[in-house]
Amino acid sequence: MPSTSLFSSWAAKSTGIQICHGLLALSILASTSAAAQKSEQTTSGKATKPTITAVTSAETFPYNFIKDGQVQGLAFDVTKALVERAGYQLQVDIVPWPRALQLAQNQSGTMIFSVARTAVRERVYHWIGPITSSEVWLYRLASRSNINISELRDVNPYLIGDIAGNSTLSLLKSLGYKVDTAPSNISNCNKFKIGRVDLIPFDPNGVERFLQTCGITQQEVVKVLHLPRDTALYMGLSKNTPSEVVNQLQQTFAAMNKDQTLQKIVQRWKQTPENIKK
Repeated sequence: MPSTSLFSSWAAKSTGIQICHGLLALSILASTSAAAQKSEQTTSGKATKPTITAVTSAETFPYNFIKDGQVQGLAFDVTKALVERAGYQLQVDIVPWPRALQLAQNQSGTMIFSVARTAVRERVYHWIGPITSSEVWLYRLASRSNINISELRDVNPYLIGDIAGNSTLSLLKSLGYKVDTAPSNISNCNKFKIGRVDLIPFDPNGVERFLQTCGITQQEVVKVLHLPRDTALYMGLSKNTPSEVVNQLQQTFAAMNKDQTLQKIVQRWKQTPENIKK
């Protein structure tokens, strides 16, 4: 647990997990007032744990999503285990992904997950991870048998639907593909369903849940091409976060990796799909 002196200016504002509307960034809440410091004590006189506030996407299955009114997912479980093991308590807010990226870049003490570690983002955050790996495939509707793709250049005539702010956008554009962006997975899925876009990029671990958002079954789509962007997923912490906090979370994550806590969480989500279906 962190020493009280280290966090004398970081006051806890919440004791639980709250759900707002939109994706995931962790924010250590600051306060310098005497009243805020006093609120860190319980009625028994014992200091409460400092709070880390998280912002996450509700649509990135199986990494972070909402089910039965609760935040769930592989990345959420890893983050919760990390935060609690480091001696904090976790609060979760949900905001749109572009907003989460802005918070994690500009707001002190803010962490975002799960985020691909791309060249563009490399200098923007302190990195904690990797949490797990992710791969990307292109999918078409099974009814669109006129779409024939066997290699990367075959994609050129078709329109791909993706999410604004997604890490796959830079890859698709670098390959010269035509891309139509949507504000959310639901919007993108609906455009895919009615044929406004021809293809969608998605991680096979989460595609079934994605398709459920617009009433498509997995049998109604075909996985057509593996894109050259298998990547590790991380937590990213804003650059102006105190170094003591960064080091503590990085060291705690390393300990979770060493004692197999991380691997057990990953295996639970990726090897037992019955636990993650609706």
